[in-house]
Amino acid sequence: MEKRETKTHLINEITTTGLQTAAKQLGASASKRQIRKGVSKNLSLVDQLLRIALIKSKDPSKRTQRNMEFISLGVIAAHSFYRGLKKKKRLLIFEGVFLTAALGGVLLATQLKVAKR
Repeated sequence: MEKRETKTHLINEITTTGLQTAAKQLGASASKRQIRKGVSKNLSLVDQLLRIALIKSKDPSKRTQRNMEFISLGVIAAHSFYRGLKKKKRLLIFEGVFLTAALGGVLLATQLKVAKR
């Protein structure tokens, strides 16, 4: 059985390699180091948002925290996208698109969970 740290490292490596390949296909060359620096800060936010959004707690503080996470991820995505347009850097634009897609996925999962009830 693998340790938890090994699984986390493997997931991070697969994610980084996938994002690097996607960036290369879209025309922006980026090293793994650049991707980790830009996206790794935000991956933990996406992970936390998924954990909060998909729990079955009816605690109002969890709902408030979830809404704050939605807002913060949206602001970070918009800021990355704007900064990429301003500096004319494709990697920052792709980072903003990635975060927007992650936010959309979490919102969709949340709405599907509500619709099932």
